[in-house]
Amino acid sequence: MKLIQITTILLLSAMFAGKANAQETDLAKSGSFYSVFGFGNPVDATSAYSQGMGLTGVSNYTNLSPSISNPAHWGLVGYTQGSISASLNNYRASDAVSSARGSLLAVQNFQVVFPLMRNELGISASFTPVTRSDFQVFNEGSFDPIDGLNLDPIQYISNTLGSGGVNRFEVGAGYRVASWLAVGYAFSANILSQQQENTLGFSNPNYSSTVTNRNIQGYGFGNRFGIFLNKGSVLRNNDQIAMGATLSLPVSIDGERSINTFRVVENSRTLIQLDEDSPDRDGRVQLPLEFNIGLTYNLSRFVNVSTELMYQDWGNAEYSFSSTQESYFKERVRAGLGVQYHPYRAEQAAGFLSNFKYGLGTSYDTGHLAINGEDIETLFLNAGIGLISRRAASSIDLNFHYGIRGTQSSNLVKENIWGFTLSLNLAEYMFVRPQFQ
Repeated sequence: MKLIQITTILLLSAMFAGKANAQETDLAKSGSFYSVFGFGNPVDATSAYSQGMGLTGVSNYTNLSPSISNPAHWGLVGYTQGSISASLNNYRASDAVSSARGSLLAVQNFQVVFPLMRNELGISASFTPVTRSDFQVFNEGSFDPIDGLNLDPIQYISNTLGSGGVNRFEVGAGYRVASWLAVGYAFSANILSQQQENTLGFSNPNYSSTVTNRNIQGYGFGNRFGIFLNKGSVLRNNDQIAMGATLSLPVSIDGERSINTFRVVENSRTLIQLDEDSPDRDGRVQLPLEFNIGLTYNLSRFVNVSTELMYQDWGNAEYSFSSTQESYFKERVRAGLGVQYHPYRAEQAAGFLSNFKYGLGTSYDTGHLAINGEDIETLFLNAGIGLISRRAASSIDLNFHYGIRGTQSSNLVKENIWGFTLSLNLAEYMFVRPQFQ
């Protein structure tokens, strides 16, 4: 356990150090350019155990770490489990004439699971982002002055910083109905918080620079259902097949938008509400229906292969604060395939490398946006390694990914994305009466 904790501290320190250094040289310190649209890019609820395959883990279960992807898994837990994940992503965005780099360090998820009835009934509490809107958009140009007295064009610079999105706080329970079947349900509060700051500067001192802030706040409640089935000795002895599926119902969020700036009124700097009487100050955001299904085949206790298919009905999602951006939404489909190797499960260790689990996988995402007739697709390659503690049911997962999103066609942006996710997973027996000889 001490080795796991020390390794985690060192890796987290490296993540923060990398972020600090990146800010000195990057042209843009932000996440994906496409998170500027609507209420951000979707963030899939991914269990640490399956991140190395690039999958959510809806059909993968282990007692080494909690599963956030499928509520049915909570009915299988025998340990009290906890997990926290953080990710560092680097972006290189380019269009036909320019390029920029960005980096984003963020908490991926946090979860604890408690077995009320060991291996039969468990409850979970978690925090995870649902969408993320972190971006920086820089524009410059010129215009002719309207007074006509100065014939020289006036140069301007506009810089917009955005952050926030939708975060989910969720509680739920899973129950093992039979040895081969488990079901689960989760209730969530979904908090919308979006902030944008626009700074506009001019080359002519007769035009004052302005800073405008836009904030959107709101909340709504969600429901998620899960099922998990497994059967052993399907094609041969010691193999196993498992199927998992989840259904997340649409979530409606009533939001309130405020736009403000500072102006000089009677020689005093005063905060002015620009949309105080606007009819569209109140709006509606709706998260889409989601269905996720996965299939895992364990060839043996050492090797398993998994595949997943996720569908999100973004075509019926809502963002009433901008009808233009809402019109870009379309149905999203994400498919993935991955494999894991578990040498640590051998009865006798075969060297240092046998203390790890290894994962490899790929995924294809049609994207939830269609802009200028182009689908914003994403292709990811993933690889992961997990350090397994032989003294306790705990682990560290370090997962790497590289992806390509978007296109330079139709005046759009192509992104190269690379980074890693670090997860610390703890699992221990708790509330057990000690026995004395």
